[in-house]
Amino acid sequence: MRILYVIEHLSVKGGLERILTSKINALSERGHDVVLMTVWKENSPVAFPIDERVRRCCLDVKEPSGKLAYPLALLRVLCRFNRVVKEIRPDATILFRAMGAWIAGWTSWKGRMIFESHGARWSNNHLWLYPRMERRVESVVCLTHGDAGEYRKAHRVVVIPNFTDIISAGEPDYNARHVIFVGRRCPEKNIERLESLWARIQQTHSDWSLECHYATEDMPSAYRQASIQVMTSRSEGFPMSLIEGQKCALPCVVFDCKYGPADIIVDGQTGFLIPYSDDDAFVERLTSLMDDVSLRQRMGREAARLSCRFDKEKIIEEWEHFLS
Repeated sequence: MRILYVIEHLSVKGGLERILTSKINALSERGHDVVLMTVWKENSPVAFPIDERVRRCCLDVKEPSGKLAYPLALLRVLCRFNRVVKEIRPDATILFRAMGAWIAGWTSWKGRMIFESHGARWSNNHLWLYPRMERRVESVVCLTHGDAGEYRKAHRVVVIPNFTDIISAGEPDYNARHVIFVGRRCPEKNIERLESLWARIQQTHSDWSLECHYATEDMPSAYRQASIQVMTSRSEGFPMSLIEGQKCALPCVVFDCKYGPADIIVDGQTGFLIPYSDDDAFVERLTSLMDDVSLRQRMGREAARLSCRFDKEKIIEEWEHFLS
């Protein structure tokens, strides 16, 4: 099958770029003819290695430097996409973000198009593009059931989660008095709220430490040094750090934000899912884990056992079944 992926660029070390690269490499390894199309002209190298069998093309449109230049740039994107896609003739075209919604909504291409949602629909920029896109594409693929419920105008909505190919460095030391947070320092992650909650916890558990990891090349070792994982995000697409932490046998305490945690955490078994507005419950559940090493061990091992739901091989097979 010939599959065309369309994205603005791949030079940023973001979560979408990482999972997309891993996915197209896996599909290429399994014999599919994968074409990666980027939109903006750029000199920066790709952030993650791409399999040599993946064909690449670029629409080579200069990214506008100001809002006033965007309309003309978007028209150029559309014209060049219409021309190039007819040369590629893919069996399926998969698009992302607002740029993907723009192309899918206004292209003259009549082939099979799929929009892949990597963030809660309500949190995306330029939502005015989405209704037309939903009517034009064959399917919308979401990472979570919560996000899927927002695409009410789409012909078909499918849920296929992201996968992790992280390899655990071994079971953590559940006696370790370390809590880990993993994520970017940005408004969505709401680190300020975590710091405020941690100040309350330190009043009774001063012998515990909170480690914040924003970027590291050896995440398995970072997870292994902790015995609990936490997350206080305002919103999520599909929090990769949670499935990585589960693969590394860490129990977690997270707020039930829109969306993602509820599709990953089995409340009371692999961690605690806290109502978003309940700070007291967050502190209570976290301290209960801190006070009970056997509970940390039991939940962590259950998290590792259930993490097979997000194994790379399983998710790629789901994609192949969907695309066929």
